Parts: sequence; structure tokens; C-alpha cells
Amino acid sequence: MATAKQTIPTVLIIEDNQDLVEMYRLKLSLEGFRVETASDGEQGILKAVEVHPQLILLDILMPNMNGFEVLKALKNNSKIDAIIIVLSNLGQYENIREAKALGATEYMVKANTTPTMVVAKIKELLGLTQTPREGSEAAVKPSVPDKDKDEIIAEKLERYKKLLDEGVITQQEFDDIKKKLLFG
Repeated sequence: MATAKQTIPTVLIIEDNQDLVEMYRLKLSLEGFRVETASDGEQGILKAVEVHPQLILLDILMPNMNGFEVLKALKNNSKIDAIIIVLSNLGQYENIREAKALGATEYMVKANTTPTMVVAKIKELLGLTQTPREGSEAAVKPSVPDKDKDEIIAEKLERYKKLLDEGVITQQEFDDIKKKLLFG
């Protein structure tokens, strides 16, 4: 017998940086979430209407439509009822205030946030005390983020990304390193 608690929540990531998309897709998938993605604002709105996510992770600086324009469109669309977390490198007060005025529930600055912190915030906002993959028989435990591990992984990925950008390592080598760091 399925209950509402056993339903797997869908998270839509609207972000143009594919490395970040892949990192968050992996992290959220490992935590048991269903993950959908869109690489720009226009695609994000279409995807939101199509999949009806419970939560949207939204960047601000994107091609075609920026995050503020996406927030306006989502706010005016009665078919979309999702919690929205803005995840952006824009950290000025004006940006945060505008995003929240347009309907963002939370605003997180990428440079100050680890994937574990984002997952913890997603669980908090969705009212989850356990990850979706833990099932109904699992004991409910408080979520304790492993900040140190995530920070180390994020720093290492950043360094390897720079090596990739400088041509020191190949895309395949970067992908292999990223998979090893994220999956052990």
C-alpha cells in the first residue's frame, strides 16, 4: 500500500552550467530524488509544466531567460505549484530581495553552499525527515550533513575542472575522476 510519504519527490534543476547540473543530479539521485533538468529558463518553464516538480533549483544568470524572468513566469502560471530555491552566485541583497518578492522560498549562494547543504534544505522544505530511498521501515534519523567531505569533494572537482579547462587533463579523465570522487 503506497502512501504519500513513499512518493518520490521530483526536483527540477534549471541551470546552464552542466558540471553543476551533473553534480547536483548525482547527489540528489543518490539521495533518492527523481531529478529533471533544463539548461535555460525557457526549457525550465516547459519542463516545470510537463513534470510538475515538488521543488525547483533555479539559477539566475542563464541564457534566453534569466532566473528573475523564470520566477515571474512561474508565479503567473497556476499549473505550477513548486517550492523554489534560487541557487546563484549573485549574493547581493537586492538580488535576494527581488527573488523572494517573485516567489522564491529560499536563496542560496553557490560559493557558500555545498551539495549536502542544498539537499538538507530540500529535505527541510519538503518536510522530509528521511531520504526518499530509505523506505517506510527505516528508522527516522536526524539528517546530519557531512559538510567537510562535501567541501573537500567540491574543492577537488573545482581544481580538476581548472585542469580540464587548461587542457592538462582530458574530458574523459575529468569524468572518471568526478565519478570516483562522488561514488568512492
